[in-house]
Amino acid sequence: MAVSTEAVGFLALSDTLRQNAADTIARICSTKVTPVLLTGDNQRAAGYMANRLGIQEVFANCLPEDKLRHIDDFQNSGNRVCMIGDGINNAPALKKAHVGIAMGEIGSDIAVDAADMVLITDNISELPHIFLLAKRMMITIRCNLAFSLTLNGVAIVLAMTGILNPIVGALVHNAGSVLVLINSALLLHWRKKEIKAA
Repeated sequence: MAVSTEAVGFLALSDTLRQNAADTIARICSTKVTPVLLTGDNQRAAGYMANRLGIQEVFANCLPEDKLRHIDDFQNSGNRVCMIGDGINNAPALKKAHVGIAMGEIGSDIAVDAADMVLITDNISELPHIFLLAKRMMITIRCNLAFSLTLNGVAIVLAMTGILNPIVGALVHNAGSVLVLINSALLLHWRKKEIKAA
């Protein structure tokens, strides 16, 4: 019985994008964060995915040490780096970045341990909110510090001149602490108006 060597078909495999991936990247860009793709995939596959996502900077064929080098280059250029990953190969880069975010549901244990923040699910659509919340948190911290220093400075001056007695001074100090706590607690329900992708 003769065996036929004629091709009767072919099978092609390709990575698939999440349905909300392109929209999420567009929303990340609108928060003034520049997305960069670091991947171990070949240049052609990485370029294809980056093009579909709207990512301009792509580094393909990356080994773990290559990702570390790229992150180091960005940091030396004065950039704040947030690394997002889920695999074992991403663990060193997650540790090296200023902030590492791992996917809790699909991420490896090593990546989760190396990260500063872990998403409970693998839903990346919350990333723009996380970036905006971080910026809002820094504004709140600066406002709280400015308010506390100003209040305490005025209280010290008033106490030195005898206008503020120790009991009232203690009340003013504690009232200032309460106001700072209330202002910080507002972050629990803070959410910026939904960003529309361009």
